[in-house]
Amino acid sequence: MWNMQRMKLAYLVTALSIVLASAGEAMDAKVLGDQLILSGPVVKGDLDKIRGALAASPQVTTVILHNSPGGDAPTGYRTGELFRMGRLRTAVSGYCYSSCSRMFLGGLVRLFTDDFPMERTTVGSHGHYDRAGKLLPDLVSKYGLYGWIIRYSDGKADPALVERWINIPVGAGMIRFFHPGMVQHHGVSTFMCAGPTPPAQTWFDCEPIPKTALDLGVITSLDIIRGNDVVR
Repeated sequence: MWNMQRMKLAYLVTALSIVLASAGEAMDAKVLGDQLILSGPVVKGDLDKIRGALAASPQVTTVILHNSPGGDAPTGYRTGELFRMGRLRTAVSGYCYSSCSRMFLGGLVRLFTDDFPMERTTVGSHGHYDRAGKLLPDLVSKYGLYGWIIRYSDGKADPALVERWINIPVGAGMIRFFHPGMVQHHGVSTFMCAGPTPPAQTWFDCEPIPKTALDLGVITSLDIIRGNDVVR
């Protein structure tokens, strides 16, 4: 049963996970069966690692993006493009934020997993920022983030909404997409946070967005899968 205590607990657990993942040096990449499982921060050099893993494992059809806070912007774009060229399926396990969200959007088919509870499984997107978390509009323009999102959402992303989320003024802000099944519990499944959530609040207290991840082309199916590294 959904309640505020569970939501706050989910927020605190994920926030702690982001801090711990950010302390890592690079994405962890492992192949299990037909899945490539990627976790941790995105750094320069990860593209070559991922390309090599895929080349060595032609059986891979699905990339599981597991608890990644994002990181190096160019790597996120290029990896997403690599996934689309390979016609791979992507799925989020836990959280996938910032440059990880570009990797996720690269999937030809895009899904959620049930590796974590629904309220802890989310894709988050925003603009490009400096180390202090200040928006860098010139970098947003240079990388063509607006057009990239429209294209890789298969033309389904709402242009006005995309303009809003790529221009969130601080890096702590984000638009977060949860599985549309959350609508039956919470009324909506997409939330826009313009900045860090105040104490005692969570992203579920941010602006509700009536369109779902499916409506906006963030995911392509309501199907839910499971990562091969999860004990069944």
